[in-house]
Amino acid sequence: MKQFEDLRIVEIAGSAAGAYTAKMFADHGATVIKVEPLDGDPLRTEGEPWTLPNGDVVGTTWAYLNTSKQSIFVDQNDHAGLMSLLVEADAVIESSSPEPLISRVDIANNMRLVSARISPFGSSGPYSNYRSNLFTDEAIGGQLYPNGEPSREPIRRPGLHMAYQAGTHGFIGTMAALRVQDLTGRGQIVEISHFEGSATLHQHTTTMWTHGAHILKREGNRQPGSWHPVGVYPCSDGYVQLSLASGVKLMDFLTLAGLTEIAEDPRFKDDYARGAHKDEFDEAFIPWLMEHTAEEIIAIGRSVFAPVGPVPTMLQLLDDPQLSFRDYWREINGSPPLQIPRGPFWISDRDPDPRPPSTPDESISWSDFSDVHAGKHEALPADGPLEGIRILDLTRVWAGPWAGRMLGDLGADVISIEAIFNRGPRDVPDSAAFVSHLYPENEIGERPWNRFGGFNKLHRNRRSVTLNFRDERGRGLFAELVAEADIVIENFSPRVMPQLGFDFEQLKILNPSIIYAAMPGYGSTGPDSERTALGPLIEAGAGLSSMMGYLDTGPYRSGIAWPDPVAGMNSVSALLIALRDREADPNHAGRSIEIAMIEAMGSFVGEELLGAQVRGGNRERMGNRDPFNAPQGLYPCAGDDRWIAISVTSNEEWRALATLADLDSELTALTREDRHARHEELDTLIANYTRSFSPHSLMARLQAAGIIAAVVSDARDLVEDRQLAERDFWAELPHPDVGLRRYPGNAIRLELTPVTYRRTAPTLGQHNNEILGGELGMDSETLETLRRDGVIGEIPPSD
Repeated sequence: MKQFEDLRIVEIAGSAAGAYTAKMFADHGATVIKVEPLDGDPLRTEGEPWTLPNGDVVGTTWAYLNTSKQSIFVDQNDHAGLMSLLVEADAVIESSSPEPLISRVDIANNMRLVSARISPFGSSGPYSNYRSNLFTDEAIGGQLYPNGEPSREPIRRPGLHMAYQAGTHGFIGTMAALRVQDLTGRGQIVEISHFEGSATLHQHTTTMWTHGAHILKREGNRQPGSWHPVGVYPCSDGYVQLSLASGVKLMDFLTLAGLTEIAEDPRFKDDYARGAHKDEFDEAFIPWLMEHTAEEIIAIGRSVFAPVGPVPTMLQLLDDPQLSFRDYWREINGSPPLQIPRGPFWISDRDPDPRPPSTPDESISWSDFSDVHAGKHEALPADGPLEGIRILDLTRVWAGPWAGRMLGDLGADVISIEAIFNRGPRDVPDSAAFVSHLYPENEIGERPWNRFGGFNKLHRNRRSVTLNFRDERGRGLFAELVAEADIVIENFSPRVMPQLGFDFEQLKILNPSIIYAAMPGYGSTGPDSERTALGPLIEAGAGLSSMMGYLDTGPYRSGIAWPDPVAGMNSVSALLIALRDREADPNHAGRSIEIAMIEAMGSFVGEELLGAQVRGGNRERMGNRDPFNAPQGLYPCAGDDRWIAISVTSNEEWRALATLADLDSELTALTREDRHARHEELDTLIANYTRSFSPHSLMARLQAAGIIAAVVSDARDLVEDRQLAERDFWAELPHPDVGLRRYPGNAIRLELTPVTYRRTAPTLGQHNNEILGGELGMDSETLETLRRDGVIGEIPPSD
């Protein structure tokens, strides 16, 4: 097996998603050749004008997406020339947006080549010929609908997030296929759909529909659901982000702030009660916030370890003390020199090193690389590319469990190591079902700890073992499991594993080849290392909230906390790199990995960071509008809170839309500049047209006319979507406590070694006997003693 830095990747210029996949390879040391058409990559001008060291002027977005790569210009009609570049390549990346992808690579002539193909909707299904850009990707994928005020249209996240998630999925899929290539000598097609990637990166949205027939709605700057207060709040000198979803943290904060009357109010006595009285809570709380500065509020939060943080701009983020301490920024030469994120994760002995894009080179060849094509020609793994890899998963909530689910889907044996109280108490009030909508048919049931949809959605393809780490016997059993594992992954605060006696150095004593992945919010070092972190807090802290909002408002938060799935995806990416390093060198020592959520999120706003440095500040908040495309926005359709996203990218598309909407000839002839100037007027006219159609029928009508348009999907739309259904996207497995339920599937499609859904989510401690007895050899009497003493168990404690 090749070392990672010996991999040879060809990227055929296409979309931002494909460029990001290739960037992840290049920044971490693989050789990446970017094949551009003779007149250059069409994305070269994206972003603010910036001068490379060689004098070429490119856009900052293009510069960010193409760090560390070498470029070569090739006639796109020269099929033979293109194929000659692929003879010695390990993988080729193709991508397209807004157009469907038409692949130019035939792997039949190179059976060991991995061919990654990234497109808006994939190569099959009723939407396969639809056009989509990142705005409509976010709309149809359900990420846009929960954002913004309930009385207004939803608002998008600014940036290239749908490209980056598809690109990261592309990296994971390509790395998985490269492992199969090494084991068997066979390549395969890897297909990624932006739509499926977006649909799988939800926490509770679709589960609220499949379990409680509830559609997650917009709640402005609040967290939809039962968690409160979580959102961007005003204060005396600007804004502050509160993520006080836990009653314990909130009550500590309120007590120190002198707000005991709020803390003692029976309307706010617990999480579910506050979720049902959000307006009343805010009416009591906001006047106090408006009397204090962000710094004062954050200081109170820090003193009680409560998740409260700033809402910085992009340039303020560059001065963040934690990121500076962590050496997060790298300078890339050019005019002006720019600070760039070093990468979304850190792996010991492998520091990412993003460099400016290179000067196009016509003489590139693979002749300097040794040929190690020979595989073992073993049979294809039946369960997926990671078959045979054992993972001990100690993660909780969302980011870590998402990573574990992905690893399990790819074939790994994932063992969830749970505290017996991990899934909540034995007794749950009936109100929890009606506030959360995450219990089947809104009924708590006899064993609520096994019925919670938020857990079950994220934990398929696992086995569950409960261990009490406060007991020496529980720690001893974990040590035995570590000795036989390949990977340990956790997302505790940085102090937990050392306190338990299981920091990386101790784990290496137990297993010298172990790969240890930690997912702290801010990193294990630095002034913020002990800060409590939740997704919304990280989102604001990484600068995203400061850019998001309506044209006439201040900053907003996302309805779905984006940093959690971002950290989850990047955790899998880092683990696949470390696993390749270990398998390429059997004598290789174990590796430590850190995926700080703030750093992973920083990589997903990288192009905005570069653009802000050249501009001298954030771009103005634009709501759903676009600096180039016009008109672009969300327009009302028939029905309650139904919307369609439309993005006009050319004069031809505008004429088609104007004709359908029966606009007069003067409006039909407007140029892009005219359309920007008269955007508000055109929005009104388009809304008059769209409101008489259902969103799905209008999407089909507009797409048939060549116009980029998509339904703004809510939870029900996703669950019932015909594209997702035809492509068998959903994972449906029977569960003993909830029956057959529909959960998001995996967005990575591997031609020869597909992901597999082998196990439903485990019940609490379901595999204690199987693993502790059958694999560690403990007898039944010893297991019963451990149960009696609370070291293991299958039922949570009663208090």
